[in-house]
Amino acid sequence: MRKVMALVATASLLLVTACGSTTTASSGDIAPLESIKVTPGSDDASDPTVTFETPLVATATAAKVLVEGKGDQITENQNIKFKSIAYKATDASLLGSGFAGEPVTLPTNEEFKAQLPALYDTLMQTKVGSWIAMVEPAAEAAATGGASPSASPEAAPAETVVVLKVVSTEEIPPKAPPSKKLGADEVKKLKDAGALPTFEMKDGKPAITIPKDKDVPAGLVVDIVKEGTGKVATATSKVSANYTGVSWEDGKQFDSSYDRGAASDFGLDGVIPGWTQGLTGLKAGTQVMLTIPTDLAYDGAPGAPEGPLVFFVELKEVK
Repeated sequence: MRKVMALVATASLLLVTACGSTTTASSGDIAPLESIKVTPGSDDASDPTVTFETPLVATATAAKVLVEGKGDQITENQNIKFKSIAYKATDASLLGSGFAGEPVTLPTNEEFKAQLPALYDTLMQTKVGSWIAMVEPAAEAAATGGASPSASPEAAPAETVVVLKVVSTEEIPPKAPPSKKLGADEVKKLKDAGALPTFEMKDGKPAITIPKDKDVPAGLVVDIVKEGTGKVATATSKVSANYTGVSWEDGKQFDSSYDRGAASDFGLDGVIPGWTQGLTGLKAGTQVMLTIPTDLAYDGAPGAPEGPLVFFVELKEVK
């Protein structure tokens, strides 16, 4: 399932497949939506009453404003907060509703525009508070992994009818620039000030210590402990390395190849950015301490340790 339609589906407690149609609400065939009527509930937590002629037949994805809102104009680079309800197009039976819960957030970004152009273009023409209907034909659902159409593509009953209300919008804050690798002089200054992690080998394994009462460095730190003499690693090299990783926040270890008793093999183009940037240019045999800011680590990936992170890495082989 594509991300954009998944957000719409979540609001309706419904599994729906996004389409790749290039039809837009302003130029597409919105005739199948003409029979859809909506009567708002008593408040934003109440389901609306939606009616339409069945079976609703459509040959292309389309979207249409049912009721024009009176709020601010919706624009690009906003997070749209909405609630939605979904019905089976063949008989108008309820599939799911998200009105009792919290609004779902959908960013007006390029991904949304590419995946659901009809809904995107309709939203760009309307205001906060608007009620919008969207339909997806079964033929298009099948093309993107949905159910098979029950009739020919020329007269295919739509899979779902989704009606949503735009509750509010907020500007998407600009992204902070990505962290940069610190220069050798900056690393030396931090090291001389005792502001970098240290390690000592205990029973053949590195024990990492985080400096007390020191701020995390403002960038990627590559602190070479011992320089190797072997082959130089590139950003796409296959390497073998021993490593131990800990959290900057509390110094707790979250992973170590030393504990497994064997070095790990991987490609530098398939690891976190802090490893790719930190190990590129180093020679086989090098031992290095990497202090990696959050945005160059796992950056919120589910189940991954939160950054900033610190790694001791022994680059054993560059293949």
